[in-house]
Formats: sequence, C-alpha cells, structure tokens
Amino acid sequence: MAILDPLAADDATSLPYDFVRNLLEELRKGEVQLPSFPDIALRVQKVLEDERSSAAQIAKVVGADAALAAQILRIANSSVFNPTGNPVTTLQAAVGRLGNEMVRCAATSFALRQLKFATTAGDLRGVLQEMWRKGALVAALGYVIARETRVVRPDEALVTGLLHNVGRLYLLVRAQPKAALLASSGKWDQIVVDWHPRIGRGILEHWRFHPDIIAAVADQNAWDRLSATREPLTDVLIAATSLVPCVYDRELLDDTVKTVAAFGRLCLTTEACRHLLISTAAEIKALGEALTA
Repeated sequence: MAILDPLAADDATSLPYDFVRNLLEELRKGEVQLPSFPDIALRVQKVLEDERSSAAQIAKVVGADAALAAQILRIANSSVFNPTGNPVTTLQAAVGRLGNEMVRCAATSFALRQLKFATTAGDLRGVLQEMWRKGALVAALGYVIARETRVVRPDEALVTGLLHNVGRLYLLVRAQPKAALLASSGKWDQIVVDWHPRIGRGILEHWRFHPDIIAAVADQNAWDRLSATREPLTDVLIAATSLVPCVYDRELLDDTVKTVAAFGRLCLTTEACRHLLISTAAEIKALGEALTA
C-alpha cells in the first residue's frame, strides 16, 4: 500500500495533511509538545545525559517522584531482570541492575502514561491504555526474541518495543482538540498508521535515545525490506510486532513467519516461534504487568 504523504499530496490543503505536516515541522525544529508532561521525566533525562552521573545521583532524581520510584523498583524486581529471585530494595541498586537506557525508557513511558489522566476524553484514555498494554507486550516479545537470537541486547530490544508506538501516542494526544474533524476526512486512520514511525523518530531523537533504537522505531513498518545490514534491532522489533496476534491465535503463526522476512533473517522458524511463545508465556506476562502497573 502506498504511504499517504502529507508533504506531497494532491489534496495537501486538507486538515489531516496540514496537521501532520505541522507536527513534522515542529519536530524538525526540535519541538516536542505534550500537555501535562511531568517534570520528573525531564529531570531524569537531564541527569542521564551527563555521562558522569553515578547510579546514586540518578537514584536521587528518580526518588523525587514516589510513583516513578515504585515503577523502577517493580521492573528491577520482575522475573526478567531478577531471574535469581534476589530482590533489590534501594533505588540505587535498581538503577544499577537496569542500566541507564532502561531507566530512561521507564521514566519516559511513566510520563507518557500520565497523559491518559490529563486528557478529558474518556475514549482517548481507553485508547492510550490499550496502546501501553500493546507496547508492553511488544517489549516483552522483543526481549525474548533478542535473548533467543542473540543479535542484539535483550534490554535494548525491550526499550525499543516499549517505545515503538510513541509516535502514534503523540499524534493522538496532539490531535485531540481536532479529533472529530480529522476523523471525518476518512484519511486520518491511515495517516496515523503510515506516519507514526516518522513522528516517533523525531521524538526519540529529541529525547536522545540510542541511534539504533531510533532507527528501529522509524523503520518498523518496512516488513518487506530485503536487507538487514547493520539493523538487526529493526528485525527484532518487526518480528515482535508481527507476533502480537499470534499470542492470542497460534494458528496465525505459520502465515506470519512465512510472510515477514525478518523471521528468516533471525533464523526463526514457525516451530521455533511456537516454542518461544509457549516457553516464555509466564515471563512475558510478568514483564508486561511490571511495565504497565
């Protein structure tokens, strides 16, 4: 399907195209505008940008928000990050266990999830909640795929999965005041599908995530790409997102694996994927609950 391009459309004066074009221009200028974005997330980002920051300094910033601190501890003590069953009880130990990139992701996702409480539209709150639920599932799938294939670090795949739909969230939140008008165009849903990866790339660039994570988020719709040169994380993300329906219906596995080229490059057969989903079901559930609690 051809991507609807807001920058080169015949009906470029229509509201949906104008709206997306303006967002892209904002991001090009380094402007990310999210209503009610908690200050704690910005402070965490700032301390993590300083390579000299110690785990103690990062923990001090995280500890300024009790809810975020509790989230960090939950993730650090989840079965994925605590396979030996030895819990950590201090934020400094939790930060040391998770690493800076995972702490950055947790702070960002925590802040973005607060948008569902800031919005006045009940329907949108439900949509945002469902997006984070799916993001957590993609993150968990990406983690176990990366661990199985060893092509990228599992924690990097987890962060990528959790943030893969940040562009979609941004589009929906920013569009809220004009939601009815945008939807009435008949083009809005497809524009969101086509353009949320590019929007996500601009946001993650602004927040200074790792280039490999940014590239994977930007290319997540390229399921038919032929080359995986220097981009194994993109293949892991594509495989994880395509496996989501198979979690609920295993009969979809064979067609999914055959039609998505990333599985071949990752050397994952239908049977390998089936075994992966069965053997890690409890782990995927536990991780999803830790990320969305």
